[in-house]
Amino acid sequence: MTFSRLWIALFALGAIPMAFSGLNRNLFTVAIGWAVLLAVVALVDWFTLPPPEALQVERVVDERLSLGAPNPVRIRLRNMSRRILTVDLQDTPPASIPTDLEDTPVRVTLPPGGRHAAVYHVTPRTRGDYRFGDLHLRLRGRLRMVYRLALVALQQDVKVYPNLVDTATFTLMARRGRLQQVGIRAARLQGAGREFESLREYMPDDEMRRIDWKASARSGKLVSRNYEVEKSQSVILAIDVGRTMLAEIDGIQKLDYAINAALLLAYVATLSEDRVGLLLFANDVQTYLPPRKGRGQVYAIMEALYNAKASFAEPDYRRALGYLRARWRKRSLIVCFTDLWDAESSRTTINEIAALQPRHLVATVTLLDTKVVRTARQEIESPLTVFQKAVASQVLEDRQRATGMLAQRGVIVVDSQADKLSAELVNRYLDVKERMLL
Repeated sequence: MTFSRLWIALFALGAIPMAFSGLNRNLFTVAIGWAVLLAVVALVDWFTLPPPEALQVERVVDERLSLGAPNPVRIRLRNMSRRILTVDLQDTPPASIPTDLEDTPVRVTLPPGGRHAAVYHVTPRTRGDYRFGDLHLRLRGRLRMVYRLALVALQQDVKVYPNLVDTATFTLMARRGRLQQVGIRAARLQGAGREFESLREYMPDDEMRRIDWKASARSGKLVSRNYEVEKSQSVILAIDVGRTMLAEIDGIQKLDYAINAALLLAYVATLSEDRVGLLLFANDVQTYLPPRKGRGQVYAIMEALYNAKASFAEPDYRRALGYLRARWRKRSLIVCFTDLWDAESSRTTINEIAALQPRHLVATVTLLDTKVVRTARQEIESPLTVFQKAVASQVLEDRQRATGMLAQRGVIVVDSQADKLSAELVNRYLDVKERMLL
């Protein structure tokens, strides 16, 4: 039994006659009588409370949470008693995962047979295994004098995976024909392979060779040809989990942004019936999955990546890419997820990546730090901002030189801000398919 604040306040009132009982002994009797009355009222309130079993409680949360996304958690309540219940509830999410829960418990009033669903969100910042704890309940008596405390055993293990929301959003938008809303042009999905598929209205960025002049003359407006996308090609996701991927952007590691983009690319590639493989490495190869078709391969890649961790190890590109050459010789699109600081410190990385050509088509994916970009664009307000702006601009220039060296050697470069990375990477992949570069 736990006394409410109201009961405690009323009990404290009994201290007033007790304080003056030295002047009048009858006041002592009044104080004792007041305390006994409050005790009786509390007992009545306690025994009229239904047991905790009268309340059905369920937590609904996906066993696979998405990194960096608000994942909903629902607490479902049902009052099985014949009385109105006022319930305070407090869940126990994993301590290291930020939530939008307030410190104070959520209060719910349920009529007999009534239902309620309390919703909050958890936003994981790191991948891995986590556990939800028990749920704490507090049932308030009808007289508001006491509470009955209850602990509902709802321990639940969850796994934080790379952001699965991106793939779900892509699928939804593709079905609705609204891919442009997530930065992906739906027209590119039709591709421009070798086999004719259909005719459609000309788009401003269509190549001249796609225009069907005879159909255009008949219709009186420009008409373009659609071709079937090249299928059964191979895409290998080579992800560096070394020291350069430890840095954080807006509280999330660069590695996590890279993994999110890699998973979306893998998903889109399987929709095009391409084979997708994975190479995970730092100073040594950690995981290698040969390219295969189908969604089962996407799930295999997701399982291999959900608990991948960046380390302080220096990535060994010569060993990792040598390992890949020895096991996969078919021409493929190799997408290297890494980071480049400047041309000098990244020279070895640049040389090893560029050496994959011409046997393979190579793309390098790097992440721009949004904080550096904002600092380089900030208004000058003081000597400190002048210094910050100059340093940030120099960092961006050094990166541009490094990525420029890759581009000069024929490597496709995707150097994007974190919030645009997935869409820009998918667009470049579709562009490769469209232009038959692979």
